[in-house]
Amino acid sequence: MSPHVSACIHPKEKRYGAALTIIGCTFWLVIILSILVQKNVVAALILVAIYGALLWVMMKFFSALFRAWMLGNMVALSERQFPELHAIFAEVSQNLGLKAAPEAFVYNSHGAMNALSLRLSRGRYVLLTSALVEAEDNAQLRFVIGHEIAHHVLGHLNPLKQLIRYPAVIVPFLYPAYSRAREYSCDAVGASLLENENEAFTALQMLACGAKRLNHKMNPIAFVAQEQRMLGFAGFCREICLSHPRLTLRVKRLMTIYPVNTTMPKPLSTNTQGEA
Repeated sequence: MSPHVSACIHPKEKRYGAALTIIGCTFWLVIILSILVQKNVVAALILVAIYGALLWVMMKFFSALFRAWMLGNMVALSERQFPELHAIFAEVSQNLGLKAAPEAFVYNSHGAMNALSLRLSRGRYVLLTSALVEAEDNAQLRFVIGHEIAHHVLGHLNPLKQLIRYPAVIVPFLYPAYSRAREYSCDAVGASLLENENEAFTALQMLACGAKRLNHKMNPIAFVAQEQRMLGFAGFCREICLSHPRLTLRVKRLMTIYPVNTTMPKPLSTNTQGEA
């Protein structure tokens, strides 16, 4: 992991991640000790091995099913398929230190703007919705792609790490807090890839707006100012249950890291025919 990527990791991600690891390791240690104190230790270990093998086979099978669905119903990016977008993936992956870029797909989201990263067995993937690709420009997409690839680079999808930490989900609000911190980290990584970090602000705001016609008219400063109207208790109660921070907070945090271009966007066109 490069130093500039490490510097983007949110401090709370490290703290919450450490707490999840400690709790998870404690849980698994208790399980191991409870097995070792059994009268017939060998039989207990064989039973655990059988269940573990069955779980591994099932995970492999469902991963293969999902990959088959992606290949049959999504559009895979390549040098022959959407080469411009594929080139952005390759460049961002190289800049973030990956030896091989994740497999990237675009799929019909029926209007929903989103992007996600996932890991199936040893394969790394990034999925972009068609609405996101349609609404955002190349610089904004570069931020989104950087954000998603950062999940792979920072080890957020590491199967072993997830297995160790999984028991800690029983602790109320801890895993969502960790997940929100991860999003902040990946936002910072994505923004660090841009010549103009302000494109990161608008890329996030576009997830809330979603209107291509309004893309270059957006004012992230005004968007963040909406936080001043947020009811503190209601905002807190809703936030602690979510895996992603609200978009106004994500833009606000990026503005504390990177300088803000205070140039106001141009007013909306009064052309009654609208824009293309």
